[in-house]
Amino acid sequence: MTDIDALLILNHLRVGPISARRLLEYFGSPAEIFRSLPKEKKAPEIDFLSGDYNSRLINWQKEVDLAKAWEIIKKEKIRLVTFYDPDYPELLKQIFDHPLLFYMKGKLSANDNQALAIVGSRDATEYGRHIAYRWAARLAQAGIPVVSGLAMGIDTAAHEGALSVGGRTIALLGYGFGYVYPKGNERLFDEIAESGAVITEYAWHRAVGKGSFPLRNRLIAGMARATLVVESREKGGSLITAHYAAEYNRSVYAVPGPVTAPLSAGTNNLIREGATLVTRPEQMIDEFELMFQTPPQDLSLEARQNDTAEKLEGLEKAIFSALLEPMTPDHISTILDESIDKVSASLVSLEIKGYVLALPGRKYIRSET
Repeated sequence: MTDIDALLILNHLRVGPISARRLLEYFGSPAEIFRSLPKEKKAPEIDFLSGDYNSRLINWQKEVDLAKAWEIIKKEKIRLVTFYDPDYPELLKQIFDHPLLFYMKGKLSANDNQALAIVGSRDATEYGRHIAYRWAARLAQAGIPVVSGLAMGIDTAAHEGALSVGGRTIALLGYGFGYVYPKGNERLFDEIAESGAVITEYAWHRAVGKGSFPLRNRLIAGMARATLVVESREKGGSLITAHYAAEYNRSVYAVPGPVTAPLSAGTNNLIREGATLVTRPEQMIDEFELMFQTPPQDLSLEARQNDTAEKLEGLEKAIFSALLEPMTPDHISTILDESIDKVSASLVSLEIKGYVLALPGRKYIRSET
């Protein structure tokens, strides 16, 4: 069993991202979870898992047809993106409850770390849809990817606005691939997948309840540098996205509206709570331009590490590129499909050169110097 097999099984078993990460910390690698658990008929020391979950992990074959899952993924041309992939979205990686694996149609872009989420009511007014469409088009023209949830109303208008100018847009779903919700957005789904990306953390044909959409909203906020709420009722679902964005220390913008309008109650409350009031898209574009001014190279850790990677070759370069979080030699060996002896020798060489640091627990991480 490979690590990606193990992550796929965890996903099908609906093990949440936080519990999954704790399992990885406990066992060391995804595959090791399933290699070790059968030897432990009981695992009372794993306090964060219930006895039911321990049993489901040990007997995962009863719930998960791994061969069929891979067959569907290949047939439907779905890409699996894991936390270990070098192009896993940087912004998503920063949130504490990021998924270890998600399914994607389309492609990721280096520019996605400059995305802005546009969300709002499904029963939006004509005015709200107009704002979402026009502002998304203007933002996309400025090179800012637009993130939303492919729902009716504001989401649909935002996606369509970005596409109307040939811009990039990303859709986050609250259900698995295999059908499109709402019906009628099939063409929009295909257009987004063709030029941008459609992403879900749910398995094929996984229809889920209302609880899945608030979880989806965390991904919308997590994929974006900032979130704009166009219209929302006082307890609208898009407010959940805004609160996630604030929790992740991302900017929140809101479009004001009449105090008598029900679909402005939520946005007006956000402004009262500290969201930035915006009346034209250029206000956000100006802030993004300031945010993404290129810093001097000697002050940028990312630039220094990119420069280091360019100086390295062969296995040392591959190891350095993979070390986005602390890893053991065994874990690196599995990811890169290299012998443990070669990986260990390269790690010693990188440590001597000052490019990596050895941590307790036989783990290594990139040096920040």
